[in-house]
Amino acid sequence: MGEGGRPSARAEQRGRAVSRARAGGRTLAGAIVLTLALSASLASADAATADQGLRAAERRTQQAFKGAYRPMNTTARPAVAGKHIAVISAGQASVSAQVPADGAMQAAKQIGWAADLYDGKLVPASYPGLVRQAVAAGVDGIVLAAIDCQAVKQPLQEAKQAKIAVIGIGSFDCNDPLGGGDARGLFTARLNFGPRGQDLGKLVESYGEDQANYIIAASKNAAKVLLLTDSEFTTLQYTDRGFTKTIQQSKGSKIVSRLDISTADFTNGQLVPKIQAELLRHPEATWIRSPYTYATTLGIVPALGARAGSIDVMGGEGSEAELDILRAGKITAVNIFPAAWEGWAAIDTMNSVFRGTAPVDSGLGWVLADRDHNVPASGAYEPPVDFRAAFRKAWGV
Repeated sequence: MGEGGRPSARAEQRGRAVSRARAGGRTLAGAIVLTLALSASLASADAATADQGLRAAERRTQQAFKGAYRPMNTTARPAVAGKHIAVISAGQASVSAQVPADGAMQAAKQIGWAADLYDGKLVPASYPGLVRQAVAAGVDGIVLAAIDCQAVKQPLQEAKQAKIAVIGIGSFDCNDPLGGGDARGLFTARLNFGPRGQDLGKLVESYGEDQANYIIAASKNAAKVLLLTDSEFTTLQYTDRGFTKTIQQSKGSKIVSRLDISTADFTNGQLVPKIQAELLRHPEATWIRSPYTYATTLGIVPALGARAGSIDVMGGEGSEAELDILRAGKITAVNIFPAAWEGWAAIDTMNSVFRGTAPVDSGLGWVLADRDHNVPASGAYEPPVDFRAAFRKAWGV
């Protein structure tokens, strides 16, 4: 004690220090409580957002099971006689190119035209030479199946100078923002996909959105996705954009890895090892998203081997081969795009060009399918519209 019974200066200092410590402790405890409360609040908000993402995905998936088809335009548009066209396929070994290319060839025969099929054999370096071969053959029109304008830009300029009509299926023109961004395109016309097809990139994005929504719904918004893609194709850049955006917005499912494959991987034997290596790097993956049928059948399913069916797989456009492995339980779902219809629509579009009229709505769309929805007991999927008969009637053949 100090003079007069007062606390000494040292005792006062100790008292103030204790008070500050107690106050600091209360402040720290309060901060911890506040932090925990904020964390709990954010976790609750994230959970609520993820739940909303799940509910939205479930609604959109049910809509996607109904399909994105539209009534076909049945306006009479008589066939222009005496035409000769070339159909150039990215590679007939891939059903993703083969089915629409064969569809175009069948339709050309039905409309009464001479048609030659050129096979790019999945070698992009061969595509320009095939276009030049068609130009030298004096064809009236060229249909590109799964070959973007940028891949054959110079020979398409030569085709334009020769007044040869050019239509792309599964292809984007050179003036598309992701397809090259040129000031002007080189395709003479494009398929009519109805009002939504005015912005073709947005339409193709929505295909990827449907794939993502199915995965979110089926996984209760807890999917960990290995995303396979092939950046050689502009179409896949758009589907990936729609897919990725939808997964991110779900606030629950995640893309744990993105694996870029190429057509070269199919011919050099690297596809299966690449997928297997990526799966080893990401054992947490619960879903695989395939870019197209060919990658599903020749890459993903062989890579999984005996594990096929233990990891969910969103397949590609649902060709017969892909539906067979879905029926066998080796993949989970596909987003069926009736590519033969696309081939017929390309010939209808070409006929409109020859007639000097605008292409009409093809009615073409897609439909989501799994074991319980839209998969026939056997064989290929046939859309609810007899598009072949509708086109023949419109052409008067």
